[in-house]
Amino acid sequence: MRLFALCAGIVSLSAHAAEWSDTEVQLLHGSSYREPFNPDDVAKSIVTIQHADGQAWGRNFFFIDILKSNSQDEHASEAYAEGYTSLSLSKLTGHSWSWGIVRDVNLTAGINYGYKSYPHYGVNPRVLLPGVTVDFNLPGFAFFNVDMLAFIDRGRFDGRDNGCNDETWQVTPVWNLPFSLGRAKFSFEGFADFIGSHGDCHAQQLMQPQLRWDVGNHFDHPGKFFLGIEQQYWHNKFGIRGLQESLPQALAVWKF
Repeated sequence: MRLFALCAGIVSLSAHAAEWSDTEVQLLHGSSYREPFNPDDVAKSIVTIQHADGQAWGRNFFFIDILKSNSQDEHASEAYAEGYTSLSLSKLTGHSWSWGIVRDVNLTAGINYGYKSYPHYGVNPRVLLPGVTVDFNLPGFAFFNVDMLAFIDRGRFDGRDNGCNDETWQVTPVWNLPFSLGRAKFSFEGFADFIGSHGDCHAQQLMQPQLRWDVGNHFDHPGKFFLGIEQQYWHNKFGIRGLQESLPQALAVWKF
């Protein structure tokens, strides 16, 4: 609850000073998640609060996931958040960093922070991510950005080093491609994390593309309510060799 209150406060302050802002709540549900040392498929319901805003010097982005598992995962509760600030070199220097298909270059700093409760122990991801983000100007895309970050893993398992406290790299493309079919409006959006091996963790890939249908557009409220599907694919989940996750998730989104 403290994490939720902190994020709500950040949204309020950021939106007050922002040149633009976008906040949404997502509801997701899937039935075949995989967890370490668990042979069973796990069903989870997820509430995601996501916010982005643009400032005179760059932009901010963060999200928080609240997850609840079914009995196949001991009814575990999880909270997980990521936050990033990107400083536009064009805005900071007063000179354009645009050339060819490159729109801008940004200095980025991020943090991943989470907790998962089990009856006898906790799992605590902790990662720092400094680096560079390149914004591309691609036809048809609302945006297409690529993060190139250092991945400084300081995660904990039951209060101890999780065996992966080391440094590596992360490359993350993020995109939003809107399109229409007749009167219906859609968007294809999402991200893909490519993370190098480090410590006892193997290289992993996490992809979460979404297909959204703008339902509100059919009721004179475009851009407010969406239904769709998110496909989650995770190779070597948590850096564990051979732990694979691939499942569709039902999706509902409210934008504010």
